[in-house]
Amino acid sequence: MFTGERLLQLLGARPFVPFRLHLSDGGAVDVPSMEMVLPGRNFAVIGILEPAKSSRLADRWTTVWYMHVTRTEMLAPGAPPFTAPPPAGTEAPSPGA
Repeated sequence: MFTGERLLQLLGARPFVPFRLHLSDGGAVDVPSMEMVLPGRNFAVIGILEPAKSSRLADRWTTVWYMHVTRTEMLAPGAPPFTAPPPAGTEAPSPGA
């Protein structure tokens, strides 16, 4: 059974990986970032983005009751926010190598 603790585990993953909550009525809710979720003890309020308008501001929201979550699906992760440069003294490979 899906719980608030499981939601907190998904939200606390580092790096964060977007996920989808599948619901008992056949619907699904995508969670593209942890900032879009307000978790509660028995339910979560999840902001719904409209990419044509904004990639960070919710236009609508929905309430998801944990008892109706049938499964979770991990979505493709985005690009990492930072990639460390190679150590000093090492040569970066050439594009043709």
